[in-house]
Amino acid sequence: MISAKRDLLNAILLLAFSGLAYIGSTQIPIQGFGKTEANFFPNIIIAVLVFLSVCLLTQSIYRFTKDSKSEKVSIRSAIRSNKKVIITFGLFAAYVFILPYAGYFIASILFLIGLYTVLAPNKNKIVLVILFMIGLVFILYVVFQQVLSVFLPPGILF
Repeated sequence: MISAKRDLLNAILLLAFSGLAYIGSTQIPIQGFGKTEANFFPNIIIAVLVFLSVCLLTQSIYRFTKDSKSEKVSIRSAIRSNKKVIITFGLFAAYVFILPYAGYFIASILFLIGLYTVLAPNKNKIVLVILFMIGLVFILYVVFQQVLSVFLPPGILF
């Protein structure tokens, strides 16, 4: 029952976040340089997030109605059980905030390192993981900047 309530709350929060993200993606200026506009990829990610959130919402409603026992859940225990989710949202907010200042390359690497430290169960081979993150960010940079002609915020390195 507690997990059904937690999933219901998370699904509602993700849907609200998706709505705000979509509103934010409409504010991206249209450059008209390439084959796709700058809001193309964020809108795809938002659509996938909405689909998965609706799936989670329907699943949690089904489990919520199926379970008959009700338990009281305090706010502290809900926050404690959702600590990783809250920290992940905070990391997303920090990423969006520092992206215009630090640029895509540095902000993305810092964001991925932060996510890794929060979500990874064991932190073995961290040097190898950081090298993989740098390679992934660089490949995504080349694909978006050169192939798709999508503007990415410049920073100190790129």
